[in-house]
Amino acid sequence: MMIDIDIDSMDPGSAREYVLSFISTLKRTQKQRTSLQKELALWERRLNLAEDRDELMLKKGAEEQVLELKNKISLLLEEENTLNRKVSILKEKLKMIQSRPSFSIDADALLAQLQAVTGFEDTLDKQLKEEEASQALDELKKRMKNNEET
Repeated sequence: MMIDIDIDSMDPGSAREYVLSFISTLKRTQKQRTSLQKELALWERRLNLAEDRDELMLKKGAEEQVLELKNKISLLLEEENTLNRKVSILKEKLKMIQSRPSFSIDADALLAQLQAVTGFEDTLDKQLKEEEASQALDELKKRMKNNEET
């Protein structure tokens, strides 16, 4: 499967933003294509005028522009089709992600529930604080001793 449409592990908010970015890219591509198609119509009219007036230099320049614009439009159409497929897939995946139940875990609340059920209090936090205080006291004693020696 394509990596850029793998949103299964994203949270709903991030997945939504990701899908919106693809939709924005699709819309920009469509606007670019529409703009180029208008420009192509203009150059095709110029080509017809050059042919009607037998202006070979103008005709050649217009033919080159028409060919270049058709190539650009063709590439944009391919990109647009690819983006349409991806957006369609991403929208479906987003619906599934948004319909999943969201589990948010509050560790403190879970610990409180566990303590209430078991009757045991968490002493690890208290022990860590005591150890940190002891280390800070030892460090202070060392600095004071060093200051007295100098």
